[in-house]
Amino acid sequence: MALRPKFTVPKLEASSFKGWTFVLIAGTVLAVVAMFTQGSGTTNETGCVMAVQGAAPLDVYRSASTQFEPVDQLAPGARVDAEPGLIENGFRKLLGDNRWAVNERLAATEGSTC
Repeated sequence: MALRPKFTVPKLEASSFKGWTFVLIAGTVLAVVAMFTQGSGTTNETGCVMAVQGAAPLDVYRSASTQFEPVDQLAPGARVDAEPGLIENGFRKLLGDNRWAVNERLAATEGSTC
């Protein structure tokens, strides 16, 4: 006679998705997922992956200057694809349309050819 485990899956009802309990559980799950995937969104398409240095977020601009408002922000330690050797006015060209960040705050990751 085979023994069956005494584990039951709770029935999911509409009331399960209401209230602060659900918000806390969903928030915790999303935070854990974000921690494990932070900085892993690179494709290594260009062979140049850069990591954000320092404790402050790094602004991304649409041109190689701070003339305009930032279009994005990279978290400290985040990894991002960049165009190898493409630096203008102290800004490095990141992969994508019109994405530039201060080169001084970026460092090539191990194995990158930047």
